[in-house]
Formats: sequence, structure tokens, C-alpha cells
Amino acid sequence: MNSKVVCLILTTLRMKVKISSRLAYIAIFVVLAFLCYQAHQLTRHLVGAVLCGGFGTMTFTVTITREPCSIPTLVTLSGPVLTYGLAWSGMFLLRSPKYKLFAYTLIFASFAHLRFIQTLTGRGDELILAEGWFGVSNQAIVALIVLLIGLPPIMAAFQVIANERRVLVFICSWLLPLPLLFAMLFGNQFLFGASGNQIQGGALLGISLIVFITDLIASVLLIVFGPRYFSLQAES
Repeated sequence: MNSKVVCLILTTLRMKVKISSRLAYIAIFVVLAFLCYQAHQLTRHLVGAVLCGGFGTMTFTVTITREPCSIPTLVTLSGPVLTYGLAWSGMFLLRSPKYKLFAYTLIFASFAHLRFIQTLTGRGDELILAEGWFGVSNQAIVALIVLLIGLPPIMAAFQVIANERRVLVFICSWLLPLPLLFAMLFGNQFLFGASGNQIQGGALLGISLIVFITDLIASVLLIVFGPRYFSLQAES
């Protein structure tokens, strides 16, 4: 961890924010997490369309690019870059009193801190990239690297918690995206088969209509209700 990251984390100590336990905040947290996960899939879908000669298919948790693809590695890389970019952007936004609560929420909603679990199960873009670029296929080693990449943002997030039971709030924030992830994985299999990409109904630019409509509704909810619950002021 370089000195700039350390300095950034230390600056977050100056002002803290109380994390709400209201159901409305938790609900908008889950909506943001859902959209972050969908943004990961959509990024891969769009990059794949550009680099692979057209749109493939996209469901809630599975994106399939068109074959043959000229630069498949960039398609694989695009999703993690977006996910880690969201978490690290949240860390930088923690310096803003106005956006501190949103920044805190974004760090955990990004799923970046949970991607090492996916790597340990033998899934995830990071395993493909590690083996393709460096010849490393050991899941534990790759998972450790993934964990370290996502560590600075959640360290910074912990420092800004103003609640008395900081550790409990941190653990709850860390775990909150997990039920959503399980719901999406099982729901995707239910809707689109065991492979997760068997689109039976209509599609728009390769995106299942169910997915497209659900993402649109979630985006509207975040735009309408997000500012209300993310506008709490930081505490000195």
C-alpha cells in the first residue's frame, strides 16, 4: 500500500458519518448493490459487443460474448475494472462530507470486497486473467490478491463509521450484499436454466427483456429515492 493511499485513509478520520439502520436505507443499499452488479455485467456485454463483432447475450449474472472474439482478454478484464473502480471511487468520495454516506454505501455495494470468495470457489474473471497472463492457477493465491485489491476501500470505510457499535455496523455492511448475490444466482438459474444464459423470451440488444426492465426499474428507484437517503451530513 503506497503512501498516497495511506494518507487518503488517514484523512477520512477527520469526519465520520452515522450509518443508518432504517429499513429504507437498507433497501436503497440493496438497490445500489444490485445495480453495481448489473453494471459489471453490462460493461462486459458492451465491451464484448465492440470487440467481438456484435452483441452476445446478457442475463442477471451471466454474460456471453459472440464468438469468435478478437480480444477476449479485454472483455474479461472490463468487468473487474469497473467493479474495483466503483469501490476505489467510493474511497476517494469519502473525503466529501456531502457524499460520505453514499461513498460508504458504494464501497460495499460494489461487491469488490466479496470477489475473493468467488475466486476461492473456482469462478470469476480474476482466475481467467491470472492464468492467462501469469500462468497462476492456484485459487488461494489469486483470491489473496483479489482480497488485497479490495482491502483499502473497506479499511477507509471502517474509519468513517460514527456509530457506537462500529464493528457490528461494519460486519453488517460487509455481509449485506451476500443475500442479494445468492438471490440473483438462484433466480438467474430459475429463469434462464442451469447455464444461466438460456433466454426464452424477447431480448433487447442481447439483454433479456426481464433483465432490462428490472434494471430500468432499479435505476429509477435509485434516482428517485437515493438522494433522500444518501444526503445525511457527516459528523465531525
